[in-house]
Amino acid sequence: MTRRIYKSKGFSLVEMLTALTIFGLGVLGTMEVFAVSLRSTSASLGYTHASLLAQQMMEETIAEGDLMPWEDSGDFGADHPGHSWILEIKETEDIDLYELEVVVTWSDRGRDKEYTLTTLAAERQSSFAATEGQEGRSR
Repeated sequence: MTRRIYKSKGFSLVEMLTALTIFGLGVLGTMEVFAVSLRSTSASLGYTHASLLAQQMMEETIAEGDLMPWEDSGDFGADHPGHSWILEIKETEDIDLYELEVVVTWSDRGRDKEYTLTTLAAERQSSFAATEGQEGRSR
């Protein structure tokens, strides 16, 4: 009796199915990571855009200089469709100091999102009043 030793030159069907299953699970996991990354990037872009719009609205309001308690709302027009804003100016306990709050809202994949920006601003004195006060000190 002679013993024959067979050398395997390939993979068995079970080994191939196991390898394909492991590879498939790895590909599905990688695709899920990409999907989560895209959602995060989209959300980050939405919040960044909203913060820039809120900052622009805040700066325009402060630049106008007529601070008094009031509330207003609107949208950003055709340049920024789906984005709206609410501006509220409140008095504080300090004289000539106001709290400004801008809330920007938008819709992202069917969900309403909002970004709030708040700051304090002092009522500006007119340049005439400031120069008159300086002249009075120098006399």
